[in-house]
Amino acid sequence: MHELREGPALAVDVVVADHHRVVAEGVSALLAPHVRSVVLVYSASALLECVKPGMVIVGDIDLPDMPGLEPVRRIAERRDGSRFIILSGHDEPLIVQDAMQSGAWAYVLKQSPRNELLDAVRDVLDGHRYVSPGLMAALVNAPPSVHRLTRRQREVLERMANGLRASDIAIELGISVRTVESHRQSLLDLFHVHSGVALVREAIRMGLIRDPGGPYTAARDESTP
Repeated sequence: MHELREGPALAVDVVVADHHRVVAEGVSALLAPHVRSVVLVYSASALLECVKPGMVIVGDIDLPDMPGLEPVRRIAERRDGSRFIILSGHDEPLIVQDAMQSGAWAYVLKQSPRNELLDAVRDVLDGHRYVSPGLMAALVNAPPSVHRLTRRQREVLERMANGLRASDIAIELGISVRTVESHRQSLLDLFHVHSGVALVREAIRMGLIRDPGGPYTAARDESTP
């Protein structure tokens, strides 16, 4: 039985961000007795609007109005003392590594014992990084191919998921079609798949990009303009 450690409330204001209201309310109820205040938000835009310097954010990476880890990166770029703790159901090493390298201070699994989140908050306030113990072995044993996607790889991947052809992606990003095709091939090699369809499906399954909600057909899986 894992018990929460008793002690004075931590001198920190927390923002809980999750588009599942029941989850957000549960996390808030867990943290409220142990921190100065808790605010709930359900979207990335609301999160970015309400975060003040020095706050701790406890949030999912599946917010509905911004792809993947973009909110984490934007918070990290502020360099104002606010720190992001990811609370996620995704346990793939690629996602964890990408999250930490994108600026997250901690990565806690939603299925972890309830005391872990408070431990993570305490460690982050003390200036330390935190990763759920159950993830450490997976990170240590991850194959060399598991590494952070570059910003450009992610941009190409997200546009592939939306059904754009290489020529359209090149125009949107201001790069050549040959460069788009090079990024596409590197992503295929990284994920060990042989088609854009399989690549997009795997990226969505791993939570690296959001499901755009529309069909991604073989007809759109073309590397030529």
